[in-house]
This record gives sequence, structure tokens and C-alpha cells, in this order.
Amino acid sequence: MAKGPIKLLFVIGKDFTGYQLEALWDDGAFGIKHRHEFKRIAVVTDQAWMRASTSMFATFLSAEVRLFALSELSAAKDWITRAEHVST
Repeated sequence: MAKGPIKLLFVIGKDFTGYQLEALWDDGAFGIKHRHEFKRIAVVTDQAWMRASTSMFATFLSAEVRLFALSELSAAKDWITRAEHVST
């Protein structure tokens, strides 16, 4: 975080069944504390409930958030690592 905005690639596979309450709390607290430090967040999943919750909570973040299907993992990696266009 000391080197600049955070770019997060978050992959939720087919076998993921849900969070434990403590993990959900910890992830939520971290996200709130650092919500202005994220530049881009790519969420890669085919799970409808995770896609819906990501869409809902993305409005509370200053980061650009995009959803990708598991079959689009390569595209998600490309997007998350791509340098932003800098105007001169």
C-alpha cells in the first residue's frame, strides 16, 4: 500500500461455498478501512450471489470494480495489470 494504489484480483472458484462469519467481518473491516486506497478490483466468479453482492458493494468504493466470469480469468489479469492512460 505504501507504493501506490492497490489493484486486487479476487478469484472465487466453483467450490467456494461461503464465508465464515469471522472472515467476512475481517475482510469487510479491511475494505472499509482502506476503501480509498484501491485503484482497481477485478472479481472473477461464476457464482450469482457473489456477483450480486459485488455489484451492490462496489458503489461504496472509490475503486473501479469489474466482474469477470471464471472463463475470463485471463482478461481479468490483463485488465488489473494494465497501466492507466496518463495524459500529458
